[in-house]
Amino acid sequence: VVYVSGIINSGDSGFDPLNGEVAGSMRLVKAIRDARADASVRAIVVRIDSPGGSSIASDVIWRELAVTRDEKAGRPLVASMSDLAASGGYYVAVAAPTIVAQPGTLTGSIGIYGGKFVTGGVFEKVGANIEATTIGRNAGLESPERPFTDSERAKLQEQMRSFYRGFVQKVAASRKMPVERVEQLAGGRVWTGAQARQHGLVDALGGLDRA
Repeated sequence: VVYVSGIINSGDSGFDPLNGEVAGSMRLVKAIRDARADASVRAIVVRIDSPGGSSIASDVIWRELAVTRDEKAGRPLVASMSDLAASGGYYVAVAAPTIVAQPGTLTGSIGIYGGKFVTGGVFEKVGANIEATTIGRNAGLESPERPFTDSERAKLQEQMRSFYRGFVQKVAASRKMPVERVEQLAGGRVWTGAQARQHGLVDALGGLDRA
Protein backbone atom coordinates (compact mmCIF):
# COMPACT_ATOMS: atom_id res chain seq x y z
CA VAL A 1 0.00 0.00 0.00
CA VAL A 2 1.36 3.42 -1.04
CA TYR A 3 -0.22 6.31 0.86
CA VAL A 4 -0.85 9.66 -0.84
CA SER A 5 -2.00 11.73 2.14
CA GLY A 6 -2.28 15.50 2.30
CA ILE A 7 -1.43 18.37 -0.03
CA ILE A 8 0.51 17.14 -3.05
CA ASN A 9 3.75 19.02 -3.50
CA SER A 10 7.20 18.63 -4.98
CA GLY A 11 10.05 17.41 -2.80
CA ASP A 12 9.79 15.36 0.37
CA SER A 13 6.75 14.52 2.44
CA GLY A 14 6.23 16.22 5.78
CA PHE A 15 3.98 18.63 7.63
CA ASP A 16 3.16 22.22 6.75
CA PRO A 17 1.90 24.51 9.57
CA LEU A 18 -0.66 26.11 7.24
CA ASN A 19 -1.74 23.20 5.06
CA GLY A 20 -1.16 20.19 7.31
CA GLU A 21 0.18 16.90 5.94
CA VAL A 22 2.19 17.08 2.72
CA ALA A 23 2.47 14.26 0.18
CA GLY A 24 5.87 14.89 -1.40
CA SER A 25 6.38 13.66 -4.96
CA MET A 26 10.02 12.75 -4.33
CA ARG A 27 9.20 10.36 -1.49
CA LEU A 28 6.19 8.92 -3.32
CA VAL A 29 8.17 8.26 -6.50
CA LYS A 30 10.72 6.33 -4.42
CA ALA A 31 7.99 4.30 -2.70
CA ILE A 32 6.35 3.47 -6.05
CA ARG A 33 9.67 2.48 -7.62
CA ASP A 34 10.55 0.30 -4.63
CA ALA A 35 7.20 -1.49 -4.91
CA ARG A 36 7.60 -1.90 -8.67
CA ALA A 37 11.07 -3.40 -8.32
CA ASP A 38 10.07 -5.84 -5.56
CA ALA A 39 9.27 -9.19 -7.19
CA SER A 40 7.44 -10.34 -4.05
CA VAL A 41 4.81 -7.58 -4.38
CA ARG A 42 1.75 -9.17 -5.98
CA ALA A 43 -0.46 -6.06 -6.10
CA ILE A 44 -0.18 -2.34 -5.39
CA VAL A 45 -2.92 -0.26 -3.77
CA VAL A 46 -2.57 3.52 -3.86
CA ARG A 47 -4.47 4.90 -0.87
CA ILE A 48 -5.42 8.51 -1.60
CA ASP A 49 -6.64 11.14 0.85
CA SER A 50 -5.75 14.40 -0.80
CA PRO A 51 -7.38 17.65 -1.99
CA GLY A 52 -4.67 17.98 -4.65
CA GLY A 53 -1.94 20.58 -4.81
CA SER A 54 0.90 21.12 -7.26
CA SER A 55 -0.01 20.20 -10.84
CA ILE A 56 3.62 19.35 -11.61
CA ALA A 57 4.01 17.11 -8.56
CA SER A 58 0.70 15.38 -9.34
CA ASP A 59 1.86 14.69 -12.90
CA VAL A 60 5.17 13.27 -11.65
CA ILE A 61 3.32 10.83 -9.36
CA TRP A 62 0.83 9.95 -12.12
CA ARG A 63 3.65 9.15 -14.52
CA GLU A 64 5.42 6.88 -12.04
CA LEU A 65 2.19 4.98 -11.43
CA ALA A 66 1.54 4.75 -15.19
CA VAL A 67 5.01 3.26 -15.73
CA THR A 68 4.33 0.78 -12.92
CA ARG A 69 0.94 -0.13 -14.43
CA ASP A 70 2.37 -0.72 -17.91
CA GLU A 71 5.55 -2.51 -16.89
CA LYS A 72 3.75 -5.52 -15.43
CA ALA A 73 0.16 -5.52 -16.63
CA GLY A 74 -0.66 -8.74 -14.76
CA ARG A 75 0.04 -7.17 -11.37
CA PRO A 76 -3.05 -5.27 -10.14
CA LEU A 77 -2.75 -1.55 -9.50
CA VAL A 78 -5.79 -0.22 -7.62
CA ALA A 79 -6.57 3.30 -6.40
CA SER A 80 -8.40 3.39 -3.06
CA MET A 81 -9.89 6.80 -2.27
CA SER A 82 -10.50 7.80 1.34
CA ASP A 83 -12.19 11.06 2.43
CA LEU A 84 -10.78 13.15 -0.42
CA ALA A 85 -9.54 12.51 -3.93
CA ALA A 86 -10.00 15.87 -5.57
CA SER A 87 -8.10 17.72 -8.27
CA GLY A 88 -4.52 16.38 -8.07
CA GLY A 89 -5.75 13.57 -5.82
CA TYR A 90 -8.06 12.33 -8.56
CA TYR A 91 -5.39 13.03 -11.20
CA VAL A 92 -3.12 10.54 -9.42
CA ALA A 93 -5.96 8.00 -9.12
CA VAL A 94 -6.64 7.79 -12.86
CA ALA A 95 -3.26 6.12 -13.41
CA ALA A 96 -4.83 3.00 -11.88
CA PRO A 97 -7.01 0.73 -14.05
CA THR A 98 -9.39 0.24 -11.11
CA ILE A 99 -10.61 2.96 -8.72
CA VAL A 100 -12.51 2.27 -5.49
CA ALA A 101 -14.16 5.07 -3.47
CA GLN A 102 -16.20 5.38 -0.33
CA PRO A 103 -19.83 6.49 -0.96
CA GLY A 104 -19.01 9.85 0.61
CA THR A 105 -15.53 10.39 -0.85
CA LEU A 106 -15.22 13.89 -2.31
CA THR A 107 -14.27 12.95 -5.84
CA GLY A 108 -13.25 14.69 -9.04
CA SER A 109 -12.74 18.44 -9.06
CA ILE A 110 -11.21 17.90 -12.50
CA GLY A 111 -9.74 21.33 -12.98
CA ILE A 112 -6.91 23.69 -12.19
CA TYR A 113 -6.54 27.18 -10.78
CA GLY A 114 -3.61 29.53 -10.44
CA GLY A 115 -2.64 32.91 -9.09
CA LYS A 116 -0.39 34.55 -6.55
CA PHE A 117 -0.44 36.63 -3.41
CA VAL A 118 0.80 40.18 -4.04
CA THR A 119 2.68 41.40 -0.99
CA GLY A 120 4.49 44.43 -2.40
CA GLY A 121 2.25 46.88 -0.54
CA VAL A 122 3.03 45.22 2.78
CA PHE A 123 6.77 45.70 2.24
CA GLU A 124 6.22 49.36 1.38
CA LYS A 125 4.38 49.90 4.66
CA VAL A 126 7.33 48.61 6.66
CA GLY A 127 9.80 50.70 4.66
CA ALA A 128 11.26 47.96 2.49
CA ASN A 129 11.98 48.69 -1.17
CA ILE A 130 12.14 45.85 -3.71
CA GLU A 131 13.60 46.30 -7.16
CA ALA A 132 13.83 43.46 -9.67
CA THR A 133 15.80 43.02 -12.87
CA THR A 134 14.38 40.48 -15.30
CA ILE A 135 15.30 39.28 -18.76
CA GLY A 136 12.34 38.11 -20.82
CA ARG A 137 8.80 39.43 -21.15
CA ASN A 138 7.23 37.05 -18.61
CA ALA A 139 10.24 36.38 -16.39
CA GLY A 140 8.60 38.17 -13.43
CA LEU A 141 5.35 36.23 -13.65
CA GLU A 142 5.65 34.77 -10.14
CA SER A 143 6.99 37.90 -8.48
CA PRO A 144 4.98 38.70 -5.31
CA GLU A 145 5.92 42.35 -5.58
CA ARG A 146 3.25 43.34 -8.10
CA PRO A 147 0.12 42.07 -9.91
CA PHE A 148 0.34 40.27 -13.26
CA THR A 149 0.90 42.26 -16.41
CA ASP A 150 -1.50 41.56 -19.28
CA SER A 151 1.17 39.43 -20.94
CA GLU A 152 1.84 37.43 -17.76
CA ARG A 153 -1.86 36.87 -17.13
CA ALA A 154 -2.29 35.58 -20.68
CA LYS A 155 0.69 33.24 -20.26
CA LEU A 156 -0.68 31.87 -16.99
CA GLN A 157 -4.09 31.28 -18.58
CA GLU A 158 -2.41 29.51 -21.50
CA GLN A 159 -0.50 27.22 -19.12
CA MET A 160 -3.63 26.40 -17.13
CA ARG A 161 -5.67 25.67 -20.25
CA SER A 162 -2.94 23.31 -21.47
CA PHE A 163 -2.82 21.41 -18.18
CA TYR A 164 -6.62 21.27 -17.99
CA ARG A 165 -6.86 19.75 -21.46
CA GLY A 166 -4.25 17.17 -20.48
CA PHE A 167 -6.16 16.36 -17.27
CA VAL A 168 -9.41 15.82 -19.17
CA GLN A 169 -7.67 13.64 -21.77
CA LYS A 170 -6.05 11.46 -19.08
CA VAL A 171 -9.42 10.93 -17.42
CA ALA A 172 -11.03 10.12 -20.77
CA ALA A 173 -8.35 7.55 -21.60
CA SER A 174 -8.42 5.98 -18.12
CA ARG A 175 -12.20 5.82 -17.79
CA LYS A 176 -12.74 4.96 -21.47
CA MET A 177 -15.05 7.93 -22.01
CA PRO A 178 -15.36 10.47 -24.82
CA VAL A 179 -13.61 13.73 -23.99
CA GLU A 180 -16.95 15.52 -24.39
CA ARG A 181 -18.49 13.39 -21.64
CA VAL A 182 -15.57 14.03 -19.28
CA GLU A 183 -15.90 17.77 -19.87
CA GLN A 184 -19.51 17.54 -18.67
CA LEU A 185 -18.20 16.06 -15.39
CA ALA A 186 -15.15 18.30 -15.15
CA GLY A 187 -14.91 22.07 -14.81
CA GLY A 188 -13.97 21.73 -11.14
CA ARG A 189 -17.20 19.91 -10.23
CA VAL A 190 -17.00 17.79 -7.08
CA TRP A 191 -18.99 14.56 -6.69
CA THR A 192 -19.56 12.11 -3.87
CA GLY A 193 -18.14 8.65 -4.40
CA ALA A 194 -21.65 7.31 -5.01
CA GLN A 195 -22.30 9.96 -7.68
CA ALA A 196 -18.87 9.34 -9.18
CA ARG A 197 -19.71 5.65 -9.46
CA GLN A 198 -22.91 6.50 -11.35
CA HIS A 199 -20.98 8.80 -13.68
CA GLY A 200 -18.22 6.25 -14.33
CA LEU A 201 -15.44 8.15 -12.58
CA VAL A 202 -14.87 5.23 -10.18
CA ASP A 203 -15.43 1.48 -10.56
CA ALA A 204 -16.66 0.33 -7.16
CA LEU A 205 -17.67 1.56 -3.72
CA GLY A 206 -15.88 0.47 -0.56
CA GLY A 207 -12.84 1.01 1.59
CA LEU A 208 -9.28 -0.23 1.67
CA ASP A 209 -10.34 -3.83 2.27
CA ARG A 210 -12.53 -3.78 -0.84
CA ALA A 211 -9.68 -2.32 -2.89
